[in-house]
Amino acid sequence: MPKKKLLTSINTPNRSKKKKLHKRKVTFEDDTSIFPSEILLNILTRLPVKSLLRFKSVSKPWNVMISSNEFKKSHRDQSKALGREKLLLQSRNVFEFRDLESSLLDLMENQQFPLKKFQRAEVWCLCDGLVLLRNPRAYKNYVLWNPSTREYRAISCPDNHLNYNEEPQRVRACGLCYDSSVGDYKVILIYDLFYAVYSLIRDSWTTKTSFPCPVLPLLPGDLISFGISTAGCVFWSLINGKIQLFVDRASTIIYFDVKSDGVKNLSTPDFVGENNFFYLASVKGCLSLYGGRIESKEFNIWIMEQDGSWKWLMNICNLPYICKTFVQDRELLGCTRNGDIVSQGWPCCRIFIYYPRQQLLTETELSSKDLPIASLCLDSLYSPSLNVKHKRKRQSDMMFN
Repeated sequence: MPKKKLLTSINTPNRSKKKKLHKRKVTFEDDTSIFPSEILLNILTRLPVKSLLRFKSVSKPWNVMISSNEFKKSHRDQSKALGREKLLLQSRNVFEFRDLESSLLDLMENQQFPLKKFQRAEVWCLCDGLVLLRNPRAYKNYVLWNPSTREYRAISCPDNHLNYNEEPQRVRACGLCYDSSVGDYKVILIYDLFYAVYSLIRDSWTTKTSFPCPVLPLLPGDLISFGISTAGCVFWSLINGKIQLFVDRASTIIYFDVKSDGVKNLSTPDFVGENNFFYLASVKGCLSLYGGRIESKEFNIWIMEQDGSWKWLMNICNLPYICKTFVQDRELLGCTRNGDIVSQGWPCCRIFIYYPRQQLLTETELSSKDLPIASLCLDSLYSPSLNVKHKRKRQSDMMFN
C-alpha cells in the first residue's frame, strides 16, 4: 500500500502538467513552417475556398488561423479585389457552379441544398459570398447560405410582418447588403406600408415606416424586385409606385443605406433620355446602368463613382441579329476579373460573354433540362452564423458537410 501511494503522489504532478499543456490554446504562431507568418497569411488569403477547406487539416495552427473571423474577412476582401467569382446556376433544387475563366464555362461542381422544406428554393439576392434563399411554400422562411463552405443559417420573419396594422402584407422587394464598419450582413424586405431589416449579428428584425415614396400594393402577376447590392447599399427603381429594376426618365432610383438603415432617393442620371431604357446592375463593384434606345442594336454601360457622379464605361456594339433587343432580353450579371461582360439571355439556358478588346460576343448553351437562373457568386469563407448565438439550436441546423 505505501508503494502505491508513493507512485500515485509521484505521477500526479505529471498528469496535472499534461492537463495544463492540453488546455493551452493553440495559435497560428505555433506553426513550424519555414515561412514567416505574415508571408504565409498573404499566400493563403489568395487561395480559393476549396483549397483552404482542405488545408485546415494540415495542422492545428492552420485550422485555427483559417477558421478565425479575421482571416475570413481578409480572405473575402482579397477575393473581391481579385474578382474571384463563379457562375451560380439554379435548376430546381440543384445548384451548379461554373468557371468564369473558361470560355466553355466548365462545370466546377454541383450540390443540393439539404433542407427538405427548402427544396426548389428561390434565389432572391446575393452579396459578398452569401445567398438569400426563400422557401417557396412559406412566405416567412428564409436562409442565408454560403455555397462555397456549404454553411447556412435559417431565419424567419415575425408574424406581425405578414399582418401589419391588421392588413395582410406581401413582400414587394428585397435586398441583401454588407456593413463593413461593423462586419454585419443585413436583409431588407420592403412591404406595402413599411420595410423590415434583419441584422445577422444581432439576429433580430427592425421595422421601419419612414419610406420616402408611396409603394403600391403587389397585384396578381407582379414580380418581386430583387435589389442590386453594391458598396454597402441596395438599389431599386420606383416607377409610378411600383418597385422595378429598369430605369427611364420618369423613374426614381431608391436605395437602402446600410449605415443609417434608411431608404433614400437618388436622382436619375442626365444621360437617361426620354426614349431610353436602362437596367440596374453591379459592374466592378459599382452601381451600373446598362441600356440605351430600345430600337438600337447597341447599348452603353455606365457606372457610378464614389462621389456620386456617373462615368461612361463602354459601348457594346456589332451585335448579331438575334441580339437586336439585347437590353430587354438579356440580364447583365457582372464583369470578370479580365473585364469581360457576362449576361444571361433568353432562353435562360444561354450565357453570353462580351470581350471588349475584340468587340466579340460569344454564346454558351448550358446543358440543362430546366431553365436555370444564373448569378455571379463571390468565393468566400464568410460564415452566415458568425457571432450569432442560438438557444437550443442543433449543429445540423447550422452547417452540413
